[in-house]
Amino acid sequence: MNSPIFPRAAAPALLLAVVLAGCTKDDDNYHPIGRAATRSETEPPVYQIQDDDKQMMRASRRARTSVGKFITALRQPTSDQRDFAVKKKFVKDGAVEHLWLSDVKFTGNRFVGVVDNTPREISGLWAGTRVSVNPDEISDWSYVDKGVLVGGYTVRALLTELSPAERDKFLRRADFRLNP
Repeated sequence: MNSPIFPRAAAPALLLAVVLAGCTKDDDNYHPIGRAATRSETEPPVYQIQDDDKQMMRASRRARTSVGKFITALRQPTSDQRDFAVKKKFVKDGAVEHLWLSDVKFTGNRFVGVVDNTPREISGLWAGTRVSVNPDEISDWSYVDKGVLVGGYTVRALLTELSPAERDKFLRRADFRLNP
């Protein structure tokens, strides 16, 4: 299963391939998490994590239980809040991939956004495709408030898997800070 660490983003024993640099465009319209992860125009490195990873499961559960905070901010953002995104699980023909949606709106009772990462496993889905997701089906949400990442629970979990050098490099490139 693929899961980009930040926007720009099965059966038991399947591995979760964590794409560190999930973005493919250097366009400023893409989410800052993807911009921070991008290192070059070539394919990004992929890290393997078991799909039953307890830390990742807790991160997704925390995102779903706290999604009300995200919806409140999304509906009435302050001038200091930007880059709202949710992560959606896509499943097709046995392949599973978690991808970030940017340009997110909350319409009715669903999030609607644009696929922000180039899918690696899901055929027929492209970056830029508009899709929707129920709040109880997301695997993460994030936005930046006064330069600080809010939410991004799977991102935080994945960052703990990196070496100190990789983590420092990622955080130096990010246009946000992490608070505990």
